[in-house]
Amino acid sequence: MSNTLRSKGFTLIELLIVVAIIAILAAIAVPNFLEAQVRSKVSRAKSDMRTLTTALEAYAVDYNAYPQCNTRATALAYNLPPAANPSSDGDFMILERLSTPVAYITTGAFRDAFSVRTRKSAATALAMVNSAPITVDPTTDQAARINSYLYQAVNPEQRATVATGSFEPNKVKAVGWFLMSVGPDSNYYNMGGVLSNHTTPDEPIMLIYDPTNGTVSEGSIFRAGGATSAGATYASGQGLRMAIDRAQ
Repeated sequence: MSNTLRSKGFTLIELLIVVAIIAILAAIAVPNFLEAQVRSKVSRAKSDMRTLTTALEAYAVDYNAYPQCNTRATALAYNLPPAANPSSDGDFMILERLSTPVAYITTGAFRDAFSVRTRKSAATALAMVNSAPITVDPTTDQAARINSYLYQAVNPEQRATVATGSFEPNKVKAVGWFLMSVGPDSNYYNMGGVLSNHTTPDEPIMLIYDPTNGTVSEGSIFRAGGATSAGATYASGQGLRMAIDRAQ
């Protein structure tokens, strides 16, 4: 009787072996699952940007210019608190213009596939790479609060921002644009320094996400359109645009 019962049970050694096998399989499967998640989000970010590119180009056909940007680089302006100065760029829609009043796209409210958690701010790309990321507060940092793809527009001289308080013709017409996803490291860059201080791709290319450095590695996912760097049509953003072209 006892021999029969013993043959139907598991010994402690057998249970430990089963647990060990499960643990080994989990150790293999979980990292692969997380890697697959990151790759899926990267693909989604690139797909979203392609969709926005189509809408931006359709908008430019009608208006002979791209939508202007705000100084924060946030692509969306909705849900922002009322600005103290009615003429400030906080009151202007940015990529919502792609869906209203003319629907070049169903909605301009594209949220970044990755969450904005940190930022780096410096005068040059190299300084940004070497600086420590700063954790952002989503209640005060607009990029983290909105978590949209970041958008910057440029003209032949600088960023094509909306007029703030007075008519500034050199800032009005956008001839080129940049879209940015923070990427797997969840860090966003202050685009001002990158757009203003680089005419070659040597430093800006360090800011571009490259999966060969590791699925979760530093760098953001960029897309650019409009005026091309090859013709040196605009100085603002030239180095970043050349870096994006080189990375593709």
